[in-house]
Amino acid sequence: MMKRKGFFFILLLALFLAGTTVIYPCSMVKISKDGKTIVGNIEDQLNPNTRIWFETGKNGAYGAVYVGFDNLYPQGGMNTKGLVFDGFTQSFKAQKSGAGKKSISALDLEKKIMRECATVAEVKSLLEQYDLSFLSEANLRFVDSAGKNLYVTGDELICGEESYFVQTNRRPGEKKECWRFDKATAALATSSEATLENCRVIMEGVHQEREKNRVDTQYTTIYELTRPTVHLYYFYDFKQEVVFDLEKELAKGDRVLNIPELFHDNEPGRIYHTEYNKILTMIRNLGAPGMTDSEKSAAELVKTVNDSFIWNGAFTYKIYHQAQFFQTEQIDYPRAILLLKVNVSLWPKHDQSYVALARAYFLNKQFDLALQNYSQAVALNPANAAAAEQVVALKKLLSGR
Repeated sequence: MMKRKGFFFILLLALFLAGTTVIYPCSMVKISKDGKTIVGNIEDQLNPNTRIWFETGKNGAYGAVYVGFDNLYPQGGMNTKGLVFDGFTQSFKAQKSGAGKKSISALDLEKKIMRECATVAEVKSLLEQYDLSFLSEANLRFVDSAGKNLYVTGDELICGEESYFVQTNRRPGEKKECWRFDKATAALATSSEATLENCRVIMEGVHQEREKNRVDTQYTTIYELTRPTVHLYYFYDFKQEVVFDLEKELAKGDRVLNIPELFHDNEPGRIYHTEYNKILTMIRNLGAPGMTDSEKSAAELVKTVNDSFIWNGAFTYKIYHQAQFFQTEQIDYPRAILLLKVNVSLWPKHDQSYVALARAYFLNKQFDLALQNYSQAVALNPANAAAAEQVVALKKLLSGR
């Protein structure tokens, strides 16, 4: 599950919540046998607003199906030549500079590959032209209809022809534990048949549920590459599926489908989706013009989040992102401050909560409050050198008034 802008939603949240234990694990299984290749992928996330969409090929480009979330940033997909990709967050590893190579955004790169490439050899040739140093905390995996695969980081473009492999958020050679990798690998060692049923059983075995891991498997895709078909499953229910024949779907033109709406009978998914979006609406409306008592509404939001069965970290990124919008695009510093005060209430022992609030106060020229919050960040985390520098600078600024 890799993404940049969102490249990642995950990475931005990780920076904001450094030190918490949320994990966004994703898993891929590739199996090739008897001329058939099948790929399964699980997307574990907090955001239930999932989408599947189709983009027709134009001017000789290949059409493709993508899966992801409501920002329509592809988390994975397959084109009409049976080329599949997905991305995975990884532990940080500095990558070599791509100086001298062409620059491209992660989104544009993914789309370009899916429009122009049919094989992993073609993907590799294209990627060699670009600066991939942004892949310091992620990798990409590509699989083609012949069963060949490509592992991509900023430093490495490694082609393989294994009959099967498992990809999770653990880098190859890393020794950290990953039960999903171990369980899927053991299952493949027992049965490596390239069948829908075999892949589905393996995917079901590595799905996640929030009761144990804070995050849920929001959707699962199983791709049949030799006849481009997608089998879609929702919220770890592997009994009900929706099947998409890519050629037939693309004949209907470009379109976006809401995954939850395709699975009305999935009650756990419906309950989660309703709860999440109720709170998301409260976040988006907080401090809106016409709200009579914003402080009371903020307190209600804090209580609702804390009382929810959904882990409160699910909403931290949303609050932070909304506050950023009011600091950089639709300027409304008081509204940004109101949102970030909610974050402080949700995470009162986390130094970055106070740093974010301090920045908003600074932008609103409330320097005393900015100093107070930077100081609190340092008190919580004396190693926060950036916040300590701001404390010194603000004290100098205030003393010179």
